[in-house]
Amino acid sequence: MANTSLQRAPRPWTLWVLSALVALIAAINAALAVDHVAQADAYRALGVSYPPLLRAAFALIWAGVFGALALGLARRRRWARRWFLAALSNYAAFGVLWLVIYARADFDQGRVAFQAALSALLVALAVWVMRWRRIRRAFEPGPARDLPHAETFEHNSGEMSA
Repeated sequence: MANTSLQRAPRPWTLWVLSALVALIAAINAALAVDHVAQADAYRALGVSYPPLLRAAFALIWAGVFGALALGLARRRRWARRWFLAALSNYAAFGVLWLVIYARADFDQGRVAFQAALSALLVALAVWVMRWRRIRRAFEPGPARDLPHAETFEHNSGEMSA
């Protein structure tokens, strides 16, 4: 039988930072949902251009998506690595589209191009980070190639080998 390492590749600190940032996006969206539900009448009285409860529902959905992705990235689940960039790019497109649909003031309409460019830049940055070798290696199953002195074991015998 083939020898297998006892440990996977080490988890890079950049993966922890990325997981924390994704969790922060989830927390911000959860807070936004709670605020819009609690203050829905006040938002309607102010005459905001969007339905506050619709905004709260979308924020709650994004909080759930990014919360699950943050846990998946922290636990090095392969599905989280696959779906992170798709969710992030859709979230960025959603933010720009929401602004396009509900912007009434000239200031908000002038912000559309800036938000689209900034969103594209941040998604490109996330793509670049996810393509780093140490990030990709952290999600690979199997032996840790970084650890030259890792002890190995035989699957059938249960004995340690040198």
